[in-house]
Amino acid sequence: MEPKPEADLSLAAFIDGNEEAIFKRWERFARGIPAARHLDHSALRDHAAGMLATIAADLRAAQTPLEQSEKSKGRAPRLVGSTQAELHGAERVGLGFSVNDAIAEFRALRASVLQLWGEANKAALSSAGEKLTRFNEAVDQALADSVARFAIEKDEYTRRLDTLLSSSPDLHYIVGVDGRLLYANHALSNLLGIPQHLVPGRNIDDLCPELVPRFRRDLRQVTETGEPLRAEMRRPGSDGAEVTYRYVFLPVLGDDGRVDSVSGTARNISEIKAYEEKIHRNAYYDSLTGLPNRALFQDRLEQNVKHAARTGHALALIFIDLDGFKEVNDRSGHAAGDELLKECARRIGGCVRGTDTVARIGGDEFTVILSEVNDILHVEILAKSILDELAKPFVIGAASYYV
Repeated sequence: MEPKPEADLSLAAFIDGNEEAIFKRWERFARGIPAARHLDHSALRDHAAGMLATIAADLRAAQTPLEQSEKSKGRAPRLVGSTQAELHGAERVGLGFSVNDAIAEFRALRASVLQLWGEANKAALSSAGEKLTRFNEAVDQALADSVARFAIEKDEYTRRLDTLLSSSPDLHYIVGVDGRLLYANHALSNLLGIPQHLVPGRNIDDLCPELVPRFRRDLRQVTETGEPLRAEMRRPGSDGAEVTYRYVFLPVLGDDGRVDSVSGTARNISEIKAYEEKIHRNAYYDSLTGLPNRALFQDRLEQNVKHAARTGHALALIFIDLDGFKEVNDRSGHAAGDELLKECARRIGGCVRGTDTVARIGGDEFTVILSEVNDILHVEILAKSILDELAKPFVIGAASYYV
């Protein structure tokens, strides 16, 4: 749509009659603002019509020199309720605009009107000084309203976010690409032993020297790839016990599309890890003797068979069934039987190499997997050693038992 010529150079009338052309030109300018590139047609324009109407009305109104001076400084008298420019600023906070992005939009609006008006009134621009001044004053006031509301909303948003993050037991932080902390929540500052307001600006190298190599490696990876990173790490806790953290690094992009900082979250998952390890141990280890159970024995056997086929080394399998164990249980009870089984496991384990596997696969049944056997004589010697150990008396309490 071409702008309509305006014989009397009335900017107010020009704005009223060329609103759609102004919007289209403005959209073309605004698309160059990083935060506005993803907005659809409706979101990009939101309160623009109201702002243009306010500017046009301002141009028509009579003003004293003092009022013009105050308006040029963005200090016009406050109106009841929110102006369209203030609503626009509040909307932009919610869309993730920076204050520079918000200012750039108003510059685009100003440029759109002036370019179109100039194209429609080329012959008479030399006498338009006062009208241009009034127009710029009106835009400056709208900009001041928008930025002021933007700042209020941004401060409130920041306060709410900080309250939310500070109430979290997880560690939340933002670190620059140079390794300096830009933000740390209450949980992290407590862990570091530093007041929260003193953390920003501190280098992570000084705060957690034991984590520097890993931290620097992960920070460099996220900065160079622009991709999130998820991992786990372990470090000593305040009581000396090992603590496991699961953490996430997320890249924060600047206006140029490059990573300018990294947002991180870390959660203490020590209890979860302990529970997972307990489940794993219950699934694959005998709760009485601590030896691998039948399931883990079968897995180890499969792995050893594959290894033997791949390397050409033989393997041997020894089955051990205790004679006389039932009599111990019947005569002295299960407690004595349990102690005897634990001692059997200890004695058998003492006869084999660290690369071999001793498992309990049933009540009084044990197995031994011998890997990389080079001589059958070694198997015979080991079997005799186990039998000799098990032939010795088992002293449990005041009684001795033989199996």
